[in-house]
Amino acid sequence: MNCILCKANLTKGRINHIVDLKEGIIIIKNVPANICEQCGDYYLDTKTALELETMVDEINKIKPEVFIVNYNKMVA
Repeated sequence: MNCILCKANLTKGRINHIVDLKEGIIIIKNVPANICEQCGDYYLDTKTALELETMVDEINKIKPEVFIVNYNKMVA
């Protein structure tokens, strides 16, 4: 698979996904992703994206100002 932006190769890796909710920020560490070797853009598979969406919805219920969580501990 190639990057949509620059057409370079993608490699499997882990990223820190940051969500800005205006009233707070959620940082989810160690999220599996396909990362562009050239520009650094990343792509999530459908399963991971849905898991992130669920995590963000649950975390947002407590209205944190800053919340940092490890993806592996939330999914396990």
